[in-house]
Amino acid sequence: MDLAHLLLSHGTMQRVLIAATLLAGCVPSQSSLFGPVQRDVSNRLGIGVSWTEGDRTTAAVDALLGKPIDLEAALRISLARNRHLQAQFDELGIAASQVAEATVLPPLSVDADYKRAVSGEGSEIELTAVQDVLDLLQLGQRRGIAYAELRGARARAVAATVELAARVETAFYDVLAASEERELVQTAFQAASVAADLVERQHAAGNTSDLALAREQEQRERTRIEVGRADQQLAEHRARLAALLGIDGGHANWSTAGRLPDAPMTAPRLDDLEQAALATSLDLTALRAEADAAAARHRYAMVRSFIPELGAGVAVARREGGEWEAGPAIRIGVPLFNQQQAPRARARAEQNRAKNELSATSTDLRASAETVRARVLQAFSDVRQLADVVMPLRKRVLDETVLHYNAMNATTFELLMARREMVDVGQQHIEARRRYWSAMAEAKALQRGGRAMKESP
Repeated sequence: MDLAHLLLSHGTMQRVLIAATLLAGCVPSQSSLFGPVQRDVSNRLGIGVSWTEGDRTTAAVDALLGKPIDLEAALRISLARNRHLQAQFDELGIAASQVAEATVLPPLSVDADYKRAVSGEGSEIELTAVQDVLDLLQLGQRRGIAYAELRGARARAVAATVELAARVETAFYDVLAASEERELVQTAFQAASVAADLVERQHAAGNTSDLALAREQEQRERTRIEVGRADQQLAEHRARLAALLGIDGGHANWSTAGRLPDAPMTAPRLDDLEQAALATSLDLTALRAEADAAAARHRYAMVRSFIPELGAGVAVARREGGEWEAGPAIRIGVPLFNQQQAPRARARAEQNRAKNELSATSTDLRASAETVRARVLQAFSDVRQLADVVMPLRKRVLDETVLHYNAMNATTFELLMARREMVDVGQQHIEARRRYWSAMAEAKALQRGGRAMKESP
């Protein structure tokens, strides 16, 4: 009987080879990895998301950028083009490789010994093929670790998408507010320029004082500075939004559609914001998955602390002039110096860290929900007070001042102050609306499972 027949006919070795074949690692497909993420994002945002950008996606983005974009278009572009988000999706590939690795057995170990008598008479050949089967026995634990980490990676991917959407929404409102404020100060500058030109002609004709001339010129130059500052702020907000959208130099002329909306007439109901944030939090989902993975790693290390190695196979030998002989081979590791102290300690530390992070994140979410709710209600109150009370009163003051000025009962300085205060109130109204919609974007992020962000300046 030859050696190959002995090896392949032995029952133990056959079972090991069959098991190794069945457990050959296979990386999950991209569709199976990303499908749950796509469905979760769609449920939370109502917008699809893709992993990697294809020709159809590029064409769709180019079409959107070819005309003024609204908020929905901005969200679609960012979910398709933002490279930070794509990098987060790539973490799914790393987690998938760990799933595949969890179902692969170690290499087959083959030892060969050749012995010859010292006298030179007679020799012996020994072959031993052993497969470590401990990983096979711990397959459930290994897969549990890998799939827990994959769940965490998916939760992080959805969280990154939700948080990007909130940042885009806030940045979009910042651009609208900056654009509206730029229009306001530009209008004020044009009015100040016309007034200054008129007073300069009157002064040249000797019909007004040096004081009136200086006041009008000073007002014109002050508003000129404000126009420059408004241009700079608009450019900064556009650059920030462009970065979130992933817009490169080939789309430098993109523009936004619409104006900053007014706040609703009634305050939004956010009494259940804290409960919603805790129930939908993706951070908590990811931390729970990390805790599950750490617990599985601890159980895995505990087994290894008693039996670090367990192998099964076949051993064959032949003495010179004799036949091949075969028999089972067993290899057992003895943990004399390594009882897996480090892996067990690390797993325990990871479990404790995940528990502490869970508790801290829950506390942070409660605080964020309360802070955001208060911010929304305060901004709503400011908008309604300015729109319903302050601005009508300020408009009345300006109209009355113009009437008194035309009747020569008000000075030029009083008219300038009335105009200046009207512009100030207009800027306050724009800022209050911006704060309201930014705070609402934070509230929606919490409701969708994300986290609150610091309000943009």
